[in-house]
Amino acid sequence: MTFFLRLLPLFVGVLSLPASADTFVAKQSCPLYQSKNKLTNPNEVMTVPGQAYQVLELLGNPKRPDWVRVTTAALVSPERWVAAKCGNLESHTAEEAPSRCDLSGEQDSHVLALSWQGAFCELFGNGKPECKALDKTATSTRWLSLTLHGLWPNKSACGTDYGFCGEVKRKARGFCSYPDIALGDAAQGKLAQVMPSADFGSCLEKHQWWKHGSCQQMNADQYFIEAARLTGLVNESRMVKLLSDSSGKMQSTATLRQAFTEEFGKQSAKRISFHCSRGLLTEIRISLPATLDASLQLNHLLARQGPELRDSCPASFLVDTPG
Repeated sequence: MTFFLRLLPLFVGVLSLPASADTFVAKQSCPLYQSKNKLTNPNEVMTVPGQAYQVLELLGNPKRPDWVRVTTAALVSPERWVAAKCGNLESHTAEEAPSRCDLSGEQDSHVLALSWQGAFCELFGNGKPECKALDKTATSTRWLSLTLHGLWPNKSACGTDYGFCGEVKRKARGFCSYPDIALGDAAQGKLAQVMPSADFGSCLEKHQWWKHGSCQQMNADQYFIEAARLTGLVNESRMVKLLSDSSGKMQSTATLRQAFTEEFGKQSAKRISFHCSRGLLTEIRISLPATLDASLQLNHLLARQGPELRDSCPASFLVDTPG
């Protein structure tokens, strides 16, 4: 018996244990694996430096684990493994309980997420009606602009966990399974212009409202009208004209950022980020302040306080051709 008791600590170091830490704060951009053994990473999801993730499980020595399983915002397999050396584990004492991440009106910033629809459809849009429509009308100017993915209120203490602040508390099995949203004709019309999914019936707007829109204080009409307005302002920029002219060609983050900065001011350089998957530009994100004012132009919103964003694109990437 003494012999086995002496061996027990050796085995504890390689066991998978429940998490003793509450959050994992990323120090750098690292892969978030669906399977740490096979190193599979659907949609090439990466950690965001400085972002906190809810910890589910530790693998290895509890004080110095090798792997951490965390909750992410990934659409496929949201519970992912990340190498522990990528960040720091943090615990919350009873006196410093973590803040709630499902209470509306507590945002400290917003992110406007805009998709390059051609690349989205090529990589992730198999069978989606808006992507079938793009295939048939690829030369239409509507596809040579950025489309609305979402307008996301953020709370820095929660990271990507801030969401589902209304009656819906978890992601639905399919976007069209969410409860209906009562939108007026004006909001529906403006949304259809900038969000192909809403126009062609695959229901992205339902997910965006119940996960993100429910966490801010505008009603659904106001929220989507403002999201559409902001999308339109970005699409009127010289940067998007340059992006459209680059369709089917290589482009660089430096060139696009310079065009954006020249139009919206030096402070905007770190308020925009470029996101790629498999060498293609898929999304552009813009950091906006906690309070949005429909009377303000984009340069005035970008001049207000907001977090800096980081790119996930390489220095150069392909701007995919629609269709």
